[in-house]
Amino acid sequence: MKLSEMVAELRENILHDRSDRTDGDEDRLWSTPTLVRYINDACRRFARLTFVLQDNRSEVTRVVLQAGVTEYPLHPAVLAVRSARVQGAAADLKRVGHSVLDRYRAPEQPSWDPSALLMLPEGPPVAFATDEALGEDDNDVPATVVLRVYPTPTAAEAGTVVQMRLTRLPLESLSADHLNEEPEIPAEYHLDVLDWAAYLALRIVDRDAEDVGRAMTFRGTFQSHVTQARKEMLRKMFAPQGFDIGQHGFSWSP
Repeated sequence: MKLSEMVAELRENILHDRSDRTDGDEDRLWSTPTLVRYINDACRRFARLTFVLQDNRSEVTRVVLQAGVTEYPLHPAVLAVRSARVQGAAADLKRVGHSVLDRYRAPEQPSWDPSALLMLPEGPPVAFATDEALGEDDNDVPATVVLRVYPTPTAAEAGTVVQMRLTRLPLESLSADHLNEEPEIPAEYHLDVLDWAAYLALRIVDRDAEDVGRAMTFRGTFQSHVTQARKEMLRKMFAPQGFDIGQHGFSWSP
């Protein structure tokens, strides 16, 4: 649906937007910019709760390695990194965490301990983590996810691209000035997100617009839509559990 169609559906068929005012310039309770703002919030909330926006093509899915740099703040819209692969590599980087990369290792700890990550010299990354402290992107915008690579890239790796598979929010906000655009949310969920927009519209304290009972009903149906969509996405992303030993920097050998 185009944004104009979503606004019309929300205004005419869901909110039945017509005021009982007897004077003034506008007989609508909600302006178009207001409804667009509510639809934007609904799309972002739906994407965050359901994981429906999966991406491995846009610019935000690529990180360019720099010599001596291990941490790369990702675009603020990024919610999670599902996998990462160095350009030209045959396999994905191993996902690890801060505790694996930075935990204390006793001097007497035997190097053949299979639970210990071998200390690798600087060079091509073999692993990544996303549980570091938050940072800022190139535009000084707070990032929600920081990609850390291991080991530290050298000048030989500078300029190499790490390609990621992401779960993210919409990259751009919808605008009342561009009503012919469509949301990034898949079309089959466009009507579902309008329930949250209706909740936002009806929850306000206003003698004409307020309807707490209807607002809570729309909030409940939106949550039902979220639950169903989340189940569908998790089913699509399901992979059987497996074990991964003896590679990506882990070894049984001394």
